Amino acid sequence: MISDGSRLPPGSELSAVLAGQARWLRNLGFDASTAQLNADDLDASAHTLGAVRGDVSAVYLVHTAAERAWRVRQSLEHTGHVVVTDDDLRAVVAAAHLLTELHRTKQATNQSAVVIADSDELPDIGALLTAIGIRNMLFWRQADALAFPLDQVTRDADVLLDLRAAPAPHPRTEGQDSPMFIRLPALTDALAVLPGLLIALTESSGRLHIDVLAAIAQLLAATAVPEMPLATPGLALTDEIAWVARQALSHPRGR
Repeated sequence: MISDGSRLPPGSELSAVLAGQARWLRNLGFDASTAQLNADDLDASAHTLGAVRGDVSAVYLVHTAAERAWRVRQSLEHTGHVVVTDDDLRAVVAAAHLLTELHRTKQATNQSAVVIADSDELPDIGALLTAIGIRNMLFWRQADALAFPLDQVTRDADVLLDLRAAPAPHPRTEGQDSPMFIRLPALTDALAVLPGLLIALTESSGRLHIDVLAAIAQLLAATAVPEMPLATPGLALTDEIAWVARQALSHPRGR
């Protein structure tokens, strides 16, 4: 488990946070160790990454800003390590929640219009939504608000996936029909995805591709799990996630 702490609230002690999460993983039966990256020194971080042991089966990259996490992931995958990030977990739960709501309201996945606010928070969310069958997406950023207010952008949308860390109140005015409103999941509400995913990844090699995350999101939606926080993993859910992840890792689409 590694992190530079760049996504932690000011004043947080990274070593204590990592120790707590490693303890959580050990209680679930994983052999977990931690390493800290230097958020201000790329060379020092590169040295830390180079020191990741060859017998490490998977790396969990957590509490690291999205742009930096991408670079860290690339460095680790280049050396043959399998990497899962906390953004992977949150993206899976957000996609599963979206699918659940579409199924509940009997809307066709490939015909539903989805507005994604601040996709920078989860950079791979567009690819993941495409993989689960969403075909009509519009990406909106806060910087667009003056020229394109969110209430106008969502006028004909079926779903607003609001990934802003501090989302504004619902953009629709009273009396108007509203799109379904899905917020960015907290990491604590997505942790139950991690054990099953780690089990599958420790048996694999290469990189965690988007089809694996899509398969897990579809599993969660099929069981309606996203209606509740996914903070505590159960044995049945862990086994199911591990199974679908293994299948997707073994049989990626297009190969």
